Amino acid sequence: MTNRFIPSLLIPEIFFPVKDKAGFTADIMKQLSEEGFYRAFEIGDVSQVAERKQIADLATENQYEITQWLTFLIDKNGLDVSSTDSKLRKESVKQLTESIYGAAECGASNIAFVTGADPGVKLRKDAMEGLYESVCEICEEAAAYHMNVLVEPLDRDAHKKRIIGPTNEAVGFIHRVEKQYKNIGLAFDTAHAALNGEDIHEALEEAKHETHQIHFSNAVLDKKNHLYGDNHMPLGEPGFLTIDKIASALRKADELGIKKEEGLRVAAEVRGRDADNYLNNERETRKILKNALDIVRDQNVMH
Repeated sequence: MTNRFIPSLLIPEIFFPVKDKAGFTADIMKQLSEEGFYRAFEIGDVSQVAERKQIADLATENQYEITQWLTFLIDKNGLDVSSTDSKLRKESVKQLTESIYGAAECGASNIAFVTGADPGVKLRKDAMEGLYESVCEICEEAAAYHMNVLVEPLDRDAHKKRIIGPTNEAVGFIHRVEKQYKNIGLAFDTAHAALNGEDIHEALEEAKHETHQIHFSNAVLDKKNHLYGDNHMPLGEPGFLTIDKIASALRKADELGIKKEEGLRVAAEVRGRDADNYLNNERETRKILKNALDIVRDQNVMH
């Protein structure tokens, strides 16, 4: 069971207020390496070559798996890989493929990103075609660096309103890309599945072959509540995602054999809000993730 799940740290979200400080990502990885809980790290943009090398060295020394999220680049530069404006879509693909070299310098074996806004029923088919072309181009470039490309499905009608989308459609899309490129998969997110009105267990079952990693992300599902939506809120109530729900999802992933051979990366996604006491968020989320993993481990031992 120890290798079944690989605890991962989503650095740019957990340390959101300080994520862009030069040298921060490498420093925090080094600091947390000594504690030995995390076996994988997820990073954002790292502009300094020296810091990229530090990250790659840490990954090699400790056999960490690195995933670089290109979502921050997408947000910063107003990119959209599924845009029906072909000029914007091509520019987005250009910037994303160019950034793969930097991810490789960090020792990343995965890059991950989100799709653009849902343009509505009439234009959805065209946007999906554009997205297919975009993802194929990105997969081709990533394959040259032996990297996987992970697409994160968001919610379509609740809050983020992205083209991908419901789990069944996301899985269908991945299957289509997979016919050409094997280095494609899904980054599963519990908040988006819940906001799509899906049952987490059923969604995991639907995406069991395509899922490379899971983000345990919380959300308030009551539309009347002012906290409704995907706000990267703390785990537990008033959101739906409690420790028991995390443990239950982990058990389901185990039962389904998701990434059974390599181990499944799991991370808690809670946005840090405090620039001064930024370590507190990591401690809180780690405690919850560790407790959920311990519950599953103990139950497996009992059986």
